[in-house]
Amino acid sequence: MLEGTIGVVGLGLMGASFALGVRRVAPGVRIVGFEKRQEVRERALRDGAVNEALPEPGVSLSGCRLAVLCTIEDLLEPVSRLLPDGAILTDVGGAKERVVRLSRERVRPGVAFVGAHPMFGGQGGYEGASAEKWMGGTVAVCTDGPAEAVEAVAALHASLGARVQRCTAAEHDAAVAMVSHLPYLVASALSGAAREAGPLAMSLAGPGLRDMTRLAAFPFDIQGEVARRNLHLPEAASRLERHLKALLAAIGESPEAARSALEAARAAREELF
Repeated sequence: MLEGTIGVVGLGLMGASFALGVRRVAPGVRIVGFEKRQEVRERALRDGAVNEALPEPGVSLSGCRLAVLCTIEDLLEPVSRLLPDGAILTDVGGAKERVVRLSRERVRPGVAFVGAHPMFGGQGGYEGASAEKWMGGTVAVCTDGPAEAVEAVAALHASLGARVQRCTAAEHDAAVAMVSHLPYLVASALSGAAREAGPLAMSLAGPGLRDMTRLAAFPFDIQGEVARRNLHLPEAASRLERHLKALLAAIGESPEAARSALEAARAAREELF
């Protein structure tokens, strides 16, 4: 896929990082960026992230065999209608079932849609973009689309240095509900509970609480809206509730039970990371 012209719709953190990553591994590829903010367009051109920068998707997409949607899903239909037959449209959003379902309704025949989710976001907009952001990270590529297009998108992310994990959209959302969206909600709830505990608790809060609540710092539009759309969140929350109740029961039972339960949790954490 790293040939010809690629369209990148949205030059925020992920769109700009993708463009810079492509530029790093395939400097001969022509990249057309679409971004409403004039100052970002000007900077992307100045930095060499894109060859052309336009305020909205237009006829330049007709020469793109691949387009990456790094903004709202409302653009699925208009972007697909501008792409040529045989093109692939993909995205970088954090909830996949909804966008895959909408793609079946909105992406025009002749264009293949493949959902994808780089599991390494962050904050900072264009200013935080990096050509190395894909290197060493994991990208989920949804297998709900046409097989040939799925493999092309998987190869694209692998070429940028990412490890590719193939899964269906439903499998993706169930997994990230537990490991991404629920942690965001837990961090948010813990932040509110800690503040509610009063001035003394707030004055004694240290690095542990700061680490535990880091995700609560994400703006709603980055993480909250994505989490809101994940229908698997209630199930994930129920699983967490069962584990928390079991830990509290073990702590109340005996030192031996507490040690066993918490050591098992520590082992689980080491297995995760």
